[in-house]
Amino acid sequence: MKLLILIFYLLSFASYVLAQETVEDIDGNLYHTVIIDHQIWMVENLKVIHYNDGASIPLEMDENNWSNLTTGAYSLTEENSEEYQENYGVLYNFFAVVDKRELCPDGWHVPTASDWRMLIDNLGGTKLAGGVMKDINSQFWKVVVDNANNNSGFSAFPSGGRGRLGSAGDVGYYATWWSSTSEDEIYAWHWGLYPDKNKIRFNPGHKNSGFSVRCIKDD
Repeated sequence: MKLLILIFYLLSFASYVLAQETVEDIDGNLYHTVIIDHQIWMVENLKVIHYNDGASIPLEMDENNWSNLTTGAYSLTEENSEEYQENYGVLYNFFAVVDKRELCPDGWHVPTASDWRMLIDNLGGTKLAGGVMKDINSQFWKVVVDNANNNSGFSAFPSGGRGRLGSAGDVGYYATWWSSTSEDEIYAWHWGLYPDKNKIRFNPGHKNSGFSVRCIKDD
């Protein structure tokens, strides 16, 4: 019986392979990649602070200014900003995500809601996917779930986020990523991981929120 369980476990994750390919953004940051079924994802959160045409993405740390933006911007935590960017990437508002000048390198894009749903289906559904996505080597997660692992190779880091009206927070506890899919004029879809559960959550978030971005390779 134990042998059958082991075989099932190995077969279940046989399609999740770290790719040899790395990809570079316009700022020279390098990202590793992972193949999950037929999708190829970046293993790290996006760090770029320029669009693909070379234009700067504004850094906005002021809470009032951030909440009133209608154009693209990024944010960091209040302390250890350089260390945060290196470990977790940066937090973008939705206007940066959908800017026509593009965040992701050529040949890559911010995942759509459909891209995210396919990933979650490939990882066993919403109740299990979060557990096989969490990085377990960096010790960045401040809450450890016993059966969480990184069998998918996705290597999710708890970068926290920024609310529409607040400063960046929850670093070490939550991981949240934008999709490029709007719900309406105010909200857009995002996906995220809990600190103490293996579920993955998804719902529309305010477009003035600040979340991480993971790029996926074009078909």
